[in-house]
Amino acid sequence: MSILAVVALGFIADLVLSGKRMGKFVNAIFASLTILIIVAPLPNIIKNGFNGDNILFVPGIEVDDSYINYANKMRVRSLERGVEEALSKEGYRNIEVEIKGEFDEEIKIQSISLNLSNLVMDDKVVHINKYEAITRFVSGYLDVDKGVVVIYE
Repeated sequence: MSILAVVALGFIADLVLSGKRMGKFVNAIFASLTILIIVAPLPNIIKNGFNGDNILFVPGIEVDDSYINYANKMRVRSLERGVEEALSKEGYRNIEVEIKGEFDEEIKIQSISLNLSNLVMDDKVVHINKYEAITRFVSGYLDVDKGVVVIYE
């Protein structure tokens, strides 16, 4: 806070005294004060040692699990929407996608359920095996094994 205060005061003084000989002198004083404020805690840090845990892990701060769960649900829903939109562009509309798995730091998809009960297909894909084509497309889109893709109507 003290660094910020000195910089703010120096900025104000610079605005007031800009272009004057006294302005250069005041800027030099504020620059020196800023350096002194930054260097002042160094002897105490050297004497007592530096512990980075006090900076990174402040007591009283906890992880909000409900927010993490919400964020993971949003990540999964985003993936589901992406698959639905990509399938729609391929000619398979109104497919409901549900992805299940572990979504911590890394996404580990365990199963992908595709509900084809409301499926509408474009003319270009009507005469192909829809189950095989959809399974192949989804497994390639999400880079998963075909065995995790489950289709039902």
